[in-house]
Amino acid sequence: MDDEHRKPAGCPSIPAVLSISEILVCIFRELGNGSRAAAARVCRTWVDVALDVLWEDLESPLPIMKLLGRTGYYGCGLDWETGSPNGDWTRFASYMRRVRAFSCDGGIGIRRDEVLAELLHYVAKNHGTYLLPQIRRLRWRVRTDDDVRTISPFLSPTLREVEIRLRWEVSSSATYRLLRTLHTVPLHNMAPLQFGHNGRTENEFEEELASTINIQSKLRVLRIPAFPIETPMLVPNLRVLQAKLDPAWNADPGAFFLQLSDKCPLIENLRIIFPSDSMLTVESIRPLLRYSKLWRLDLEYPGAVDMQDKHIEEMVSAWREMEVLHIAARRAHVDPVAPPSGTPIASLATFAQAFSPKLRKLAVYFNASDVLFLPDPPVRFANLEVFSVGASQLGYSQAEQWRVVRFLSAVLPSRKTFLHSESSSYNPSQGIFDFEGLRRRNASPGWVRLSEMLYDYRKECSAEELSYDR
Repeated sequence: MDDEHRKPAGCPSIPAVLSISEILVCIFRELGNGSRAAAARVCRTWVDVALDVLWEDLESPLPIMKLLGRTGYYGCGLDWETGSPNGDWTRFASYMRRVRAFSCDGGIGIRRDEVLAELLHYVAKNHGTYLLPQIRRLRWRVRTDDDVRTISPFLSPTLREVEIRLRWEVSSSATYRLLRTLHTVPLHNMAPLQFGHNGRTENEFEEELASTINIQSKLRVLRIPAFPIETPMLVPNLRVLQAKLDPAWNADPGAFFLQLSDKCPLIENLRIIFPSDSMLTVESIRPLLRYSKLWRLDLEYPGAVDMQDKHIEEMVSAWREMEVLHIAARRAHVDPVAPPSGTPIASLATFAQAFSPKLRKLAVYFNASDVLFLPDPPVRFANLEVFSVGASQLGYSQAEQWRVVRFLSAVLPSRKTFLHSESSSYNPSQGIFDFEGLRRRNASPGWVRLSEMLYDYRKECSAEELSYDR
């Protein structure tokens, strides 16, 4: 080999496949940030790809802040008293162009307003160049009114997904100003919007929220679990909707569902929280049968919906893609005079026969007093992962409870022994299938006991089968 083609000793060559950007991106995304930073120092071929991956998803504002200058710490966050930051703006801008997603839990940890002023000055002096000019996703947990002011520099028309959660401490006026800011930034290509608030809001805020949503013609995902849904929010392109029913629709939820199916014909994932005085019936749900691609339905309501086998068969003929179905009250419904209400628990056999094998999660308000016989012919859910009875009432008769245990053992998957249930209280911002460690504190003691009986019964049956085989 000629001397001119020889590589210096100790300098291994990089395989050609590791010079392909698409492959490098896949590799670097599997590494930690430290390894990505090290990869950026290997060669010129890797540097841009490694830095793009390193900076594409920031879970903290600290990397951005550190580009502005030296920072120290004090008791509650970053300390900028040592001097107003004067970073290299050219270098700063080169890194900001790489950011595609940004998350912030609370404020940006500043003691004074110098940092915010520098960021705003940077945005202003670049004549329309935004702080994060290529950002696609923004997630922000707002804890105080002061945190609201820090969001504006991070907004950009390139945003496609916005998720903002506000705590109780954030006032309605500050929230209103935030919405006005969102309204002024031309986020016309935004697809998902998630906006959560734990406190009370004023009418002007709800009107501004409706106006902000109405201009988003490409909006596909809308999650506003704490706010009433109004007609201007029903944009035609919606696929996912999670909201609270507006008080104007209290008298007839069916009228809302009818208008929803007219204005938003593409819904695939729907969760609606009903006010305390709403009355949900099988007939009011009927307009939702228009959604042939509906795969998740989650209805939070007081009271009990009496579904019969014929209704379940209508649902399965319309919702062939259904994977997650929740039509179960999470607030106790007890009428001391009327007979027990709710979907007969024997109808579980119809659910298992009609919706399997796609159905993975099911929650229904059941009437558990009607179980007399095991399903004939035998039928069992194929892939059910979660089963919940909501706030269904359970009789005190031990004989009745054992009938329920034997029936559930016959229709539920063999691995399913714990029955999720709800007491009279619930968190409206959290779906019934979004389980956390604290969820079992709200479980009904009667259904917890029934879960234990189900576990013991199946264990005993397994032991008997093993003994018989021997």
